[in-house]
Amino acid sequence: MAKMKQGNLFEEDHELNVIREKQRKLQEAHLEVVNLPAKLAKEKKDRDSTMPPMAEIKERQQINQFEQNLSRGQIENVLRTQRHSLAMMLLLATTTALMLFWAYRIIMA
Repeated sequence: MAKMKQGNLFEEDHELNVIREKQRKLQEAHLEVVNLPAKLAKEKKDRDSTMPPMAEIKERQQINQFEQNLSRGQIENVLRTQRHSLAMMLLLATTTALMLFWAYRIIMA
């Protein structure tokens, strides 16, 4: 009977330790949630007060200026040039593949 009481005490101690550990974790999570708005506000303030690198600012200004100066005709010209370049690249790749196939057939013959 004494062993049974002692076993129950060990189990109760273990359960109590588990409950205390869970309570500690909940308190830590609660503190994180309570402090979250202040932490987010500080991070936003830091981001807002930090300037991007000068090279990035200059690049953004150039892109904005280019986009503002671009007309519809210029966009169509750029797209036409890109399509032409793509067609030429495909033609070159096809020609290269055919020449390699032709050379392979000559070597195997």
